[in-house]
Amino acid sequence: MSMSEKHTLTWNGYNNPGIAAVAIGMTLKHCHSLTLPKVLLIMPIVMHAPTVKYLANGNTRSREISSLTAVRPDFVHNFSQRYHASLIHTINGLQLLHSLGLIIYDDVIFQAKELEVGPEFGKRVELITAASREIAHLLKSSEEELYLNFRVQL
Repeated sequence: MSMSEKHTLTWNGYNNPGIAAVAIGMTLKHCHSLTLPKVLLIMPIVMHAPTVKYLANGNTRSREISSLTAVRPDFVHNFSQRYHASLIHTINGLQLLHSLGLIIYDDVIFQAKELEVGPEFGKRVELITAASREIAHLLKSSEEELYLNFRVQL
């Protein structure tokens, strides 16, 4: 197996700018505006399937970030790595949303129009949509508290 074949086999297209755009757009549906540092935390949350499933569960009780990380420390185990791995997808997702006229950036990121998704977007988007309300709730904490609890190394 050549090196390029090996690289292709290990590439994960599961996380991409489209997924980032959906995650950001659906989260903004619940909070209408976010700072850029907070938006940069959405994709690392969405990249972790157990976290998304937990947050999408209708029986999940809304928690502050410190409470969530105390109850489920496994959700933040490799968050810093996910954060750095997702930066490009997040920025490209923001560019996509902006070019579609769905967001405006003016010191904070505002929802200009609501992103509409349906079943044709797939099961993963349905899970992200279901989790987006809880993601928006988590992002109500201060940036400092979020980055500290998610253990993001800058």
